Amino acid sequence: MKRNGIAAGKPALGLRVFALFLLLGLAACTTTARHKNEVGAYPPWLISIAEPAAPAIGMAISAVQWRHGRLNSGSGALDYLRARMRPLDVFLFSNKHRLSGHTGAGLFGHSAVYLGSERDLKALGLWNHPAIVPHHQAIREGRSVIESAQAHGTALAPVAHLADTDRMVLLRPQLARERKEAAIARLFALVGTRFDHHYRLDESGRLFCTELIELGIPELRLPRRETYGREVILPDDVALRAISGGGNLRFVAYLRADREGWESAGPADLGADIKRSAAK
Repeated sequence: MKRNGIAAGKPALGLRVFALFLLLGLAACTTTARHKNEVGAYPPWLISIAEPAAPAIGMAISAVQWRHGRLNSGSGALDYLRARMRPLDVFLFSNKHRLSGHTGAGLFGHSAVYLGSERDLKALGLWNHPAIVPHHQAIREGRSVIESAQAHGTALAPVAHLADTDRMVLLRPQLARERKEAAIARLFALVGTRFDHHYRLDESGRLFCTELIELGIPELRLPRRETYGREVILPDDVALRAISGGGNLRFVAYLRADREGWESAGPADLGADIKRSAAK
């Protein structure tokens, strides 16, 4: 079921440890809150020193994964998702099986959007949209999930990638069809955008994971908070808003797994798990 081991890159262990220390201060999902809507526990001078090295630090950390996600066990979790997901659904992931998932507080550390299969896009009348035509082959190969990740920037990933996690939340934007179609086309047009290792919402030439959703689906008006003088969007906050009934993201599913197997849990369980994680 599991293929354990560390998928380590070229950086030496000492560099990874040093990188972890620095990235704890740089990641969007940082540690202790100083004020009600602010996160971050490291002094500004340390952040200023580490900031120029953020891309190298992020790449070193993204190379380390000690096991596959437990939902990716062949036990039916992916089939469960496939039966429920729709184009433009938003996914939040807990990536604690990766080093990057331990570089800050928060239960969920990554996000992605499902853009739809060939059949879905044809039904929406989008298959021959200029932003989508260049990606026909990728879509036919099953790469119809868009994400912005440290290792490769904004790219299309396989649907199977959705299950490579221990916990996953599925949320659905509540948009009129024409807005939904426009958002899908916008997101396809962002493929190839470089990753924003500095986590800045005030510039869109590079993107981090939740910023991709914010730019592609601006109608969601995702919740923001401040860290180290910049605004960020935390996946945990997105999940909490959805289960509270605020905004226009609707809760669809929450899957969580351990060594024994996986289960489908409800919004109350999701809220309790996020609260429990924040208390650690």
